[in-house]
Amino acid sequence: MKVGLLKTLLALMFLFVVACSNDNLIEEKKSSVVNQEIKNYYKEWVKEPESYDLNKILKEEEMNVLNRKTTIQRKKKKSKRPILVHYMPWFQSLEVDGVWGQHWTMTNKNPNLINSEGKREIASHYYPLIGPYSTKDKDLQQYHLLLMKLAGVDGVIFDWYGKRDVLDFEVIKQGMESFVSELEKTNLEFAVMYEDRVIKEQARSLSQVQINQAIGDLKYIKRKYFKNNNYVHIKNDPLLMVFGPSYIDSSEDWNIILNSIKTDVNLLTLWNSKVMIGDGNSSGEYTWVDKNHLQTLSQYYISNIDFNTNIVGGVAYPRFNDFYIEGGWKLPSDNDWELADKGMQVFKESFDESLKYPTDFIQVVTWNDFGEGTQIEPTREHGFEYLEMLQMYTGTKYKKEDLSVAYYIYKLRKEHPNSYVVKFLMNVAHYYAMNNRISKAKQLVGLTIFYFGEDFL
Repeated sequence: MKVGLLKTLLALMFLFVVACSNDNLIEEKKSSVVNQEIKNYYKEWVKEPESYDLNKILKEEEMNVLNRKTTIQRKKKKSKRPILVHYMPWFQSLEVDGVWGQHWTMTNKNPNLINSEGKREIASHYYPLIGPYSTKDKDLQQYHLLLMKLAGVDGVIFDWYGKRDVLDFEVIKQGMESFVSELEKTNLEFAVMYEDRVIKEQARSLSQVQINQAIGDLKYIKRKYFKNNNYVHIKNDPLLMVFGPSYIDSSEDWNIILNSIKTDVNLLTLWNSKVMIGDGNSSGEYTWVDKNHLQTLSQYYISNIDFNTNIVGGVAYPRFNDFYIEGGWKLPSDNDWELADKGMQVFKESFDESLKYPTDFIQVVTWNDFGEGTQIEPTREHGFEYLEMLQMYTGTKYKKEDLSVAYYIYKLRKEHPNSYVVKFLMNVAHYYAMNNRISKAKQLVGLTIFYFGEDFL
């Protein structure tokens, strides 16, 4: 009996190892195919590139820049149902910031370690297509903003942790404001999602001190962001979202806080949470990712919210697969859960479910939360797949291959940081792409790769 049981267990272990190996091989093969496809796009953009005179093109574009009056587009017509992406502005890199930030390292990862595939060691199950980066990097900002435009995104919702220099909150604020300065040059909009739990970190005992800190944060948001021409408004009032509330849970306290800013605002809480702020203070709620996926999402839309009296933010998400236990931010004994992506199925299901109901906007959760594995930003594992599906939902005129323009521009800039020609031509290509002249951008990118090489791809 014991020998037979041992043989059975060994056989099962062998099958498990084989299955895992096959899964890994499939993922590696898929990643290789995706990356090869990305590398080949530019080859169709310029016919007979050797017939072009690069110096002549350079002089022509220099004259065009001199005669150009503005690099800011006119406002486009608003989408019937805006698509906004949730954005984490907290990343730091050694090259830009002098240190690898904790959202790449957590407690035990070292991005200075590079494996045989050229991947740095980061605290995530997924790897950015361009590698780990800094939110403050202008090249990164333009890369992300161009991808958003080409995917048909209407705007960005920034995670915001207050105005004080506590923990890494100042880093996050600076990262966001640096990004906004670049966003202002586009037709994209932005809004703030306030993390009220930061009050717990900033003052741990005196309730009046905490309330005053929340008042200070909202006054800062009003002064710094609400008047920005690119700020999101719904029904003529600025949109302000609260992740929770998870700490300030008294409607009386919220009365004091909101009365202090003396501004009409559409304040949205996390789903099933507006009662904590008070019906008179909240304009509605927004949905989020949950371990029970459609069961929770459908139930909320059907039974928990009145679409006639509330502004409702829908949601679309690809998966949830955090790195917190592996990265040392959680104990192995902590409650942890995962929502597998099932290919592209979870993203499609959540998007479709949110579109079935009269939601006022869709929030994609998230653009780049690599720690929780909810990102749709291009990765080595998935390439541009999620942005390609997003293009289908937004109905943008841009094509799948157009997304790679942003990638090529970013990579060429990083590969040739001291080349005036490359830097200038990629600045011009970015301008053309952001101003709806994608064919011209492709031509400049294709010629630059032809003359300066494709080894970096």
